[in-house]
Amino acid sequence: MPDNSPSRWYETWFDSPHYHRLYGHRSDAEATAFVRTLHEGLGWSELKLLDLACGKGRHAAAAAGLGHDVLGVDLSANSISEARKNHGRQEGVRFAEGNMLDLNLGEQFDGVLNLFTSFGYFEHREDHLRVLNGIRNHLVPGGFLVLDFLNVEVSKAQLIASETVLRDGVRYDLTRQFGELGQGAMGFIKTIEFEEKGERHHFTERVSGLDLPALDALLTESGFSISEAFGDYALATFQAESSPRLILLAHTA
Repeated sequence: MPDNSPSRWYETWFDSPHYHRLYGHRSDAEATAFVRTLHEGLGWSELKLLDLACGKGRHAAAAAGLGHDVLGVDLSANSISEARKNHGRQEGVRFAEGNMLDLNLGEQFDGVLNLFTSFGYFEHREDHLRVLNGIRNHLVPGGFLVLDFLNVEVSKAQLIASETVLRDGVRYDLTRQFGELGQGAMGFIKTIEFEEKGERHHFTERVSGLDLPALDALLTESGFSISEAFGDYALATFQAESSPRLILLAHTA
């Protein structure tokens, strides 16, 4: 019996302690370096920012450390609890639980950050638009979105079909494929299986295979215009055949 349903997998998996254990090697230094690159490369100064799907708050805290006023929002109660525990006393940053599908924060921002492939979780294109429309409605006129997504073609070419990862004595068996998500949508499907206290657990991650043209169409339809397309965390120009990431800077049209 799976621990999460295919269409709403993110609700249980992102709130599981095993999600944080499996990806816990991601460092604060890594997040700080990327946020500083954005800050310096894009000429930011004392902005009001929303970090949407902020996880444990690494990027939000880094932005606050550079003088920005930051709200971090995440669906996972466990992530928000950890963010408050780790960064709650830091000046300029606060955290709240929230669902990107039903974003209603009652305030507006100069910019929204959506980092570390925190987009494309849904089967229906309308849900992707719903997220982007919610983001647009929380931006001041001329506000911006930084959308950090995977590069579909490179990710497909470098896909590791199966591997085993050990974290804190737990063996995680991972499988990956590019296939149908449902409703005709194609994307990446990762299964995570492990045994704990004699019981076998099964989780799934599902991310839509949205390439640059697909994201451009979604952003345009929701009232954005892409200003820049970067291919890595150093903000090199995006190259479809080789860039490890697809990082878009879009402004409200």
